[in-house]
Amino acid sequence: MAWRLAILTPVLDDWPSLSELISEINAGYSADDAEFELIAVDDGSSTSWTAETGPSLPLNSCIKSVSVIQLALNLGHQRAIAVGLASLSERTDLDGVVVMDSDGEDRPSDLAILMAMSRTHPAHVIMARRAERSETTVFKIGYQIYKTLFRLLSGHGISFGNFCLLPMPAVHRLAHMPELWNNLPATIIRSRLRHCTVQTKRGKRYTGQSKMNLPALVVHGLSAMSVYTDIIFVRVLLAAFGLCAVSIVSIISVVMIRLTTTWAIPGWATTVVGDLLIILIQALILLVAITLMLLANRSARQLVPITDTTAFIAERQLVASRQPAREAPVNV
Repeated sequence: MAWRLAILTPVLDDWPSLSELISEINAGYSADDAEFELIAVDDGSSTSWTAETGPSLPLNSCIKSVSVIQLALNLGHQRAIAVGLASLSERTDLDGVVVMDSDGEDRPSDLAILMAMSRTHPAHVIMARRAERSETTVFKIGYQIYKTLFRLLSGHGISFGNFCLLPMPAVHRLAHMPELWNNLPATIIRSRLRHCTVQTKRGKRYTGQSKMNLPALVVHGLSAMSVYTDIIFVRVLLAAFGLCAVSIVSIISVVMIRLTTTWAIPGWATTVVGDLLIILIQALILLVAITLMLLANRSARQLVPITDTTAFIAERQLVASRQPAREAPVNV
């Protein structure tokens, strides 16, 4: 029996690329390989897809239907994915969900690699890790800095993006995690779901230029780190406590040198102690501020995707299905 998979992809004013994606999937797979439902999350586009402007699907297509979840406003790439996963989390007629971009950089041909690995590891999340990157040197350096900071602050490595295959139990767990609202890959790591990676290559964009520039990378990196806010707060808290301890020990050492030896240059002890007191006061302020932020973060009510994201959905529409003739839009 063919797999029943939903393909979830966020879209922002890039409907021609989505049409190309659908054409490539139709050309590369048969209904015997898998039965796909494609769900596009319209992240506040200026134009919309309807049954009149959407694609047509032949009766033998591997894609069963194409639906659009129209958001009430632009939430951003990661939050659009969170809304889509939450909307699919209660489905019992699917074997899994594939998350991928619609611009062609996540290649439809790599779906076969993800499905093959998932058959070998059926309970694992299958993550696509790009074997090589084709961005600019500045972007590559920024991406490496992001990965290094993420490991230092969270204690975990991250080497993959959004392109993945999620079994339905994983989708259900992720939909209950507030962290999903900020970043999918980091949330998968935080969830303790078993996962493995497969190597893929970056595909060519169908049209236009990538929106992932250096500022977008910084925002993406901060969003990933926010998944580990509590751990980062604790690490900064310990660092501030260590700085306080070093400052106090250093002040005591300087005073002892000044009072018990003749090593100190006149005025040296006063200057050094004054500088150390400034560092100590700053460390204490940081210590108090981080403690209060950590307590406030733990007591604040967090958004849970499975219950809270429905408010951002303006409309759900079926725009194409395997029918001999097009039908009027219906709610799904």
